[in-house]
Amino acid sequence: MRYISVPIVIAAILNLSIFNIAYADSIEYLNIHRVDLKGDQNINYPQVCIRVNRSANRIPIMEKFQEIRSESPNDNFDQFMGKVTKWADSGIVGHTWINLFYKDDNGEIKSKGYGFGSNGNQSFRKFSFQKCVNIQNKTHQEIENDIALKSSDLYKKSINIAKDFLNVGYDWAGGRYTMYTNCAWFGGKLFNAIVPKNEQISYSQPFDYSTIVPKSFPMSKYRDLPDPGYIAESISKVMSYSGWYSNYNIGYGALTNNTAVTVNRDGLTLQPRSLLAFYPQLTNYVKFIYSGYFSESENKMYLFTNGLANEKEFILTPFTSYLAIKPLDTKIKIIAAFHHPYDDKIGLVISNKGEIFTTNNWENTGKTALKPYVKDITSAANYFESGRIMILLRPDDKQTSANKSDGVRFIIYDYDQDKVITAPKLFEKESGFNFLKLQ
Repeated sequence: MRYISVPIVIAAILNLSIFNIAYADSIEYLNIHRVDLKGDQNINYPQVCIRVNRSANRIPIMEKFQEIRSESPNDNFDQFMGKVTKWADSGIVGHTWINLFYKDDNGEIKSKGYGFGSNGNQSFRKFSFQKCVNIQNKTHQEIENDIALKSSDLYKKSINIAKDFLNVGYDWAGGRYTMYTNCAWFGGKLFNAIVPKNEQISYSQPFDYSTIVPKSFPMSKYRDLPDPGYIAESISKVMSYSGWYSNYNIGYGALTNNTAVTVNRDGLTLQPRSLLAFYPQLTNYVKFIYSGYFSESENKMYLFTNGLANEKEFILTPFTSYLAIKPLDTKIKIIAAFHHPYDDKIGLVISNKGEIFTTNNWENTGKTALKPYVKDITSAANYFESGRIMILLRPDDKQTSANKSDGVRFIIYDYDQDKVITAPKLFEKESGFNFLKLQ
């Protein structure tokens, strides 16, 4: 079984279109533009920062698997996995690392760096996004000790996990680097172990390995892949889906890290909470939920997955326990959704090609104005003005500022005219939405 050939094991890859969402090309993976030797000076010290040098766009797993497979169709599975691991460690898809910042006895800010698979984890390494958290009631030496203990534990765990991935990879600092136990796995696990629970981040994108390997393979039980791009999405507060309830002037939404937010026109109305706090039944699916919309007349939120072998639709009532699950009866790869401007019982979805389809019969509306924005679209919401839709976008992947990072953006789309009527704007500059401002 170990040397089963790639054509047999992953022949399904060429036939599956999952994860064919709208990903950046390899030259757009990195957005290295910032240098900060002191962490976040707006919060106290000591502080732990997780940093990435990626654009806020997850790795195109399936597309890359297809590419590697087509380049070497006769490789056995070990050889295939080796090439995937080498690609993941090449630096092309970015790096995740941890920096500890603290003040010494003279009040000077010092730092230490920690990472996996690379020695380049110093505070002077350029990055794109960061999240820093003040660690209260501990000295920097105590934090260093905690990091050393957790790192040792992660090294041991990486060796065991590597066995599930055919042990394809290489040894690193007492651990085993593989396509799964990579820099994002180590950085995400380490950061979450040190910071308070309410400051933890999501570090792995959903991926169902059973779609590419037989269920007899241990790796088939895994449902995610640690990814610097997914961390970038998480800490840059990319919105996965949203909706608006005009009767109560309230909006609903969820961030990439599965955090539910409730807002009005003036900003947050409730502190962010995990979506699973409301709907624990979604535990096995929550990371695969990629889009959704709210029907006010029905008082229902419709959510759609992307990335499962058999996609799902979830229908739920906000602030209640009502939840219905049914198969998603379409092959369209949905990246965002909103309801029809004049009939909220009809859903509209944006595909990975920028086309708009109705959900009642999955017909193409013929509208094309959103195609130029498709790689950046993350969600949509019916706007305050009739016929207009707010389209939320990822942070700009061509940022150049040496001392700050801009966050999520939006445009306004006129459905009737099939026309984008505004240039991209920073969401954090809208009144009340400074909670979207990045460190």
